[in-house]
Amino acid sequence: MSALRAPRVAGIAGGVGTTTVATALRGYDRGRAADEGVEVLVCRSTGMSLHAAASAVTWLVENGRQRPVLVVNADLPGPLRGPLRARIRMVEPQVAGLIVLPYVVHWREQADPLAEAARLSECSIDQLPRGLRGYGEGIAAIAETVLRSGMLRTGVERPGGPHTSPPLNRTTGPHTFPGMSHDPGPISGPIGSPGPGTGPQPLGGLSHFDLVAGGAASVGLGGS
Repeated sequence: MSALRAPRVAGIAGGVGTTTVATALRGYDRGRAADEGVEVLVCRSTGMSLHAAASAVTWLVENGRQRPVLVVNADLPGPLRGPLRARIRMVEPQVAGLIVLPYVVHWREQADPLAEAARLSECSIDQLPRGLRGYGEGIAAIAETVLRSGMLRTGVERPGGPHTSPPLNRTTGPHTFPGMSHDPGPISGPIGSPGPGTGPQPLGGLSHFDLVAGGAASVGLGGS
């Protein structure tokens, strides 16, 4: 029986919430180094960030990498509507799964939101504060989607797995995909990626990979 390894998480640009997602998942923070292949790709709910994510996914598939699960961090409270919602629907068939994480209002005022994100996997969804339940549900949906895809079940440890030291340059300098005209650059918001990544975090102990149960993950667009 093959063991599970920690998922690799990378962002399409700086400041899209990569470190927060990796911390909540207890995954491996790859910074912006998605070009080497990742299980989870993170972007923001802006037209530029979604376009960059779609371009990155196309490049990954064309170069023999697996289709990642795309995580979209909402920039504002409330459901996504109009052109952003339509763009997400267009991107969805290109990826292994797509989850929209809601905007967490009180993280704007917290000095260390990552500490709270790290505790999300320590309790069930109904035990979380009301303001975090939507985000916790989204993290559980990401974990379930990655697990169901089979991407973590491998007898061969891939670069960036839980027992591999992170590359020294994984978060230094822009990472752009060949064929992309420019780096989208940082996207402002309350859930940034403060400094270097969290490094590899094995799937030991309690995590969302232990907590997820049956049921399909759904796109958290909200509204209609």
